[in-house]
Amino acid sequence: MSTQTLEQVKNLIDELGPLEQARLLEYLTPKIARALASAEQEITPAERGAATPWQELFRIGDEIAATEQIGTQTMTQAVIAMRR
Repeated sequence: MSTQTLEQVKNLIDELGPLEQARLLEYLTPKIARALASAEQEITPAERGAATPWQELFRIGDEIAATEQIGTQTMTQAVIAMRR
């Protein structure tokens, strides 16, 4: 749709009364929902780019473990010592 056509549609919508605008929304809502659903299905997990929360948690844990200094308490050891 060209910008000019979009502007024409907007002007036409502005001329509609509230009831007619509500009917237009009723008409458009299922079409928009279907378009969004099909667009989401087309996106692959790699395109989403975001890891799941669990993957991110494990990545952070691995990063901490890799940089952990030898001879320091682990979080579990520290919590157990505090509980005693």
